[in-house]
Amino acid sequence: MNKKSNAYFIRDISLEEFDHITDGVEPHVFSDRYLARKESIMKNETGARISKLGVKVAAAACAVVIATPFIVNAVTDGELFARIWGTEGKKTIESHTELYVEPGKTDKDGNPSSCEIVYPRVEYVDVDPEMAERVLEGKVNTEPIITEFSGYTFTVNAVVNDGMAAIVDYTIEKEGGVDLLNYSQLDNEAKGAFTNEEQSIKFEFCGGYGKTFVNLEKSTSDKLYCTDYLLRDNTSVCLTLEIAEYDVPLKDIYVSGVDPDDHLLDEKSVAITFAGTISNKTFESTYGEIINISPVSMKIGYLTDDTLGEGYEEGYCYQGDYIGKILITYKDGSEYLVYRDIIFNGLPQDPVDPVASYSYICGGIDYAESVVFNRLVDTDDIASITINDTVFTLK
Repeated sequence: MNKKSNAYFIRDISLEEFDHITDGVEPHVFSDRYLARKESIMKNETGARISKLGVKVAAAACAVVIATPFIVNAVTDGELFARIWGTEGKKTIESHTELYVEPGKTDKDGNPSSCEIVYPRVEYVDVDPEMAERVLEGKVNTEPIITEFSGYTFTVNAVVNDGMAAIVDYTIEKEGGVDLLNYSQLDNEAKGAFTNEEQSIKFEFCGGYGKTFVNLEKSTSDKLYCTDYLLRDNTSVCLTLEIAEYDVPLKDIYVSGVDPDDHLLDEKSVAITFAGTISNKTFESTYGEIINISPVSMKIGYLTDDTLGEGYEEGYCYQGDYIGKILITYKDGSEYLVYRDIIFNGLPQDPVDPVASYSYICGGIDYAESVVFNRLVDTDDIASITINDTVFTLK
């Protein structure tokens, strides 16, 4: 992408600057379908009607109305939240082993080079609507953001931010077929969908990094239903949808190493706005280690060898390699096993089946390990968090 991808920073601005803050930024466009649903709800509740500008018109007065994310979720029969945090297009998968053949590589005997990959168990659970309404605090932006580009329509349906991570639910449409991504069930289980380099358009949500999950049950060749689960190291950078089209396939640019701008045909940058920041809580161990957690993600801070084991050497080892288990225990005794590795501190674990019941996990250069959950977590109901054998409680 071009250099202006990360050009949006939060700073003090004057009133004059504020009046022009959206100049050059793609405006929000409310779809007719969204407005029709919104109008139907408002008619049932108040007898009011909704204008094309999203304004509630009554006999005595006019007031701007923003449909809450929970109304939008209800209108879709719970599909929106179920797609992001529940079982819509997702099902629990037991650990399994797949044979991976490396393209173009052979072993010493001339046979195709291959290896076995163990995919961990992934558990999904249904969304509790009442709990969702409480823990999300109304801070889900469900005003559709619609962008047209080179025959494609990108529609952002929902955006969530907790200061550590962001989640973007969206669709991509094109008559005749969407070929921007490579995706499959195994991709969903691993690193997620990735750019199809055989074509010439690249898009990404800048201001975060993570994984793209494609809903295989709901998607068609002409319309993909996607959710990006993103970690955010620099929360001063706003989230933007960056799209660029080139005059050659992307693979030609990557292979040649040329400046992409030399082949740029068109580009667009769209601001993705948040509806606030979901609250976080802090948990601490007896060793002074810290975990920050929200209903959608957690950030594990610097850990000592008391937690990571004797084999861990600060400055020489990657902290994430020494985390063998992440477990959340609720006050009623129930558990959410977020992560379990086959090997911990060089020794096999019992049981040995790996678990990866999260949407995305990644370690940072500051030793932190961050996780975006694959479900909503009621932080008010957490009794403790366990990393390996170390217990963290509310600070």
